[in-house]
Amino acid sequence: MISGKFLFGLLTGAAAGVAIGVLFAPEKGVDTRKKLIKKGGDLAVDLKNRLAEWYETGMQQYESVKEHNDATQSSMDDTKTS
Repeated sequence: MISGKFLFGLLTGAAAGVAIGVLFAPEKGVDTRKKLIKKGGDLAVDLKNRLAEWYETGMQQYESVKEHNDATQSSMDDTKTS
């Protein structure tokens, strides 16, 4: 699984590359700024979606561990009362 630091570095590098590429493009400043704003918005949406996926995965894993823990605790309680 890709670590959070690696993914953050990858996204940061991609954003910097896009920004530098757009800044050096032979277009008007107004057009360049519009492109930067659009790309920044796209990256923000992508990051939001990825964070939502990570959160959902984390919550599923938490629930799985919690259910396993509850079952183990119940089993231990049954053994104590026997």
